[in-house]
Amino acid sequence: MKHYRTRENMSEEVRVLFPQHSALLQDLLYGRGITSAEDAERFLNPEFEPARHDDGPARPDGGGDSHDPMLLPDMEKAVERIVHAAKMGEKICVWSDYDCDGIPGGVLLSEFLRDVGLSVVHYIPHRHKEGYGLNKAGLKELREQGIALVITVDLGTTNVDEVAYANELGLDVIVTDHHLVAEQLPPAFAVINPKRPDSQYPFDGLCGAGVAWKLVQGILQKVRTEGNPFDLSDKMTGYAQGREKWLLDLVGIATLSDMVPLVEENRMLARYGLLVMKKNRRPGLAALLSLLRIKPAMLTEDDIGFMIAPRINAASRMDSPQLAASLLAARSFDEANELARALSAVNDERKTTVALTVKEVNKRLATSDLADAPIIVMGNPNWRPGVLGLVANSLMQAHGKPVFLWGREGGEENVIRGSCRSAGDVSVVDIMQGAADIFAHFGGHTASGGFSLMQDHVHELLPRLVASHALLPAVASDEIEILIDRELHLAEVAHAHRELPKLAPFGVGNHKPLFRIPCVTVGAVKVFGKAKDHLEVTLLQNDAHATGIAFFSTPESFQKTLVEGVLVDIIGHVETDWRGAPRVRIVDVI
Repeated sequence: MKHYRTRENMSEEVRVLFPQHSALLQDLLYGRGITSAEDAERFLNPEFEPARHDDGPARPDGGGDSHDPMLLPDMEKAVERIVHAAKMGEKICVWSDYDCDGIPGGVLLSEFLRDVGLSVVHYIPHRHKEGYGLNKAGLKELREQGIALVITVDLGTTNVDEVAYANELGLDVIVTDHHLVAEQLPPAFAVINPKRPDSQYPFDGLCGAGVAWKLVQGILQKVRTEGNPFDLSDKMTGYAQGREKWLLDLVGIATLSDMVPLVEENRMLARYGLLVMKKNRRPGLAALLSLLRIKPAMLTEDDIGFMIAPRINAASRMDSPQLAASLLAARSFDEANELARALSAVNDERKTTVALTVKEVNKRLATSDLADAPIIVMGNPNWRPGVLGLVANSLMQAHGKPVFLWGREGGEENVIRGSCRSAGDVSVVDIMQGAADIFAHFGGHTASGGFSLMQDHVHELLPRLVASHALLPAVASDEIEILIDRELHLAEVAHAHRELPKLAPFGVGNHKPLFRIPCVTVGAVKVFGKAKDHLEVTLLQNDAHATGIAFFSTPESFQKTLVEGVLVDIIGHVETDWRGAPRVRIVDVI
C-alpha cells in the first residue's frame, strides 16, 4: 500500500541564504540536500570548463565540473599510445557495446579519431551471434585486417582471457569502461575505468560514452599543452579549441539512457548534451527528431528516454546494431533520413514482436496449470532473446510475480539465452543462484538479469527455479512510502513550469519533482488514445484551472475517483505539453 509523505521545506534560517531564488526552487533544492548558495550555484549552473573565466560566483574548489582526464587510471599511457598510432599511421578499431551507451560512445570516439587523421574501424558485436564484450573470433578477424590497436567503449573490464588472446595476436588493447571491476584486471595496454580501486578521479559515475569522451579530452589536453608531440598531422594539432563540445550530444544520449546518476559531472554532460542536441546539427538526430515530430528546441530527457533510446536499442535487439550507429554517424541529411525511417521500422517490428510474445505467454498461461506457479518460467526456440527483457517486464507488471523467459537465435543451436525480471521483492539473481549448476552463465541485479544454458538443461529450468524460489525467505509487504517534494496549488503550476527547467535534466539521482495538489475539483474527463487508455481532465481550484493527464493506465484505475465534480488531492508532476504549455501529469489520486 502506498503512503505519501511530504518532505520538510527549507527553514527560514537557511532560506535567507538563497535570496536570488523563489521559495519553490529553494524548497526543491533543499530536498536535494543543497543548503548553501555555493552548492546551489554549482547545481543550477554546471560548468564545462575546468575553471570559470567570467565574473560570476567562483566554484568552492576554484574549478568547474569537467575534471582533469589525466586523473583517470592509465589515461596518460592510453593517450601516448594513440598519439603514437597517429604518428605511425596505424589502423585502429573502436570496439563498442551494442546498447544506447556503447553505440553513441563508439560513434563519438570513432568520429573524433577520424577527424584528427587516424584510420578507424568501428566494430560492434552482434548481440545474438557474438554476445556482450570482446570475443576471440572478432579479434582475430581485426588482426587479419591489419588493425594494430583496439580501443573498447563500455566494455572490456572483465574480458581477461580475450585481452590476453589479443596480446598473443600482436594487438594492443585500450579498455575504456565504467562497469564494476573484478579482482583481476585484463592484461591490456591501458584500462581506463573510474571504478578502479586505484583511481584518483573525483567521480566514478560516468557512463561508458562519458569515459570515451574523457579519452578525447585527454588526447586534446596533451596536444594542446605540448604543442606538436611526435610530429603529429595538422588535423590533430589544428582541432579547434572547444570543438569537442559538439560531441556532447552523443554523450548526453548515453548519459540520459544508461541510468547513471545525474549528479556532479554527469549533470554537466547531460545538460550540455541536451543543449547541443537542441542545436540540431547532427543529421542523424535531426532526421529522427523530424520523423518523431519532436521540436529540437523543446527536446527533454523524456524524449531521449522514451523515444530516442528505444529506437537505438531496437537495432541490436532485432538484428544488427550497425543501423543505429550508421544513423548517428551519418554526414548527410539524405542518408540520415533513409536510415531514420529504417530504424523506426525496426522499432515498430520490435514493438510488434514484444506484443505478440506477451500474448503467446498469456495464452499458454491461461490454458495450463502454469498460472498457479509462484513464478513464470517459459520459453520458445523461436523467441528473440533480445526482446525478452521487455516481454518479461510487461508480464511481471501484469502478473505480479518473477518472470523468466528464454529463446534461441543465430548459429548457437545448443545454447539457450534468456532474461528475467521481478518487482524487487525477491532477487532474480538469488533465484538463479539456487539452480546455478544448470546455467552456463547468469547475472544481473535484484529486479533484472540474464542467463544462458545448454539446450540439454532447458527441461530442468522450471522445476529448479520454482524449487529455488520456494527456499527464499518471504519478504514483508510493508507500506511503500513515497516522498512528495512539495505541496502545490493550481495557481502555482505556471510558475513551477518556468522554474523546473532550472533543475533539469531529471533522472537517477535527480528525480522529477513530485507534488501534492490538494482540494482540486475535477472538471471534464475525456478518455483518448488508440487503446483508450489515456485520460485528460480539467482541474479546478478557486479561480485557477489546469489540464491534467494520465498516460499508460487503464481508464478504470482513475475513473472511479476522477468523476466530474468530485473533490480530490492530485499527486503528480508539472510538465510541458506538445504545445509548450504547462500541464499536470497525474500519478495518483487520493
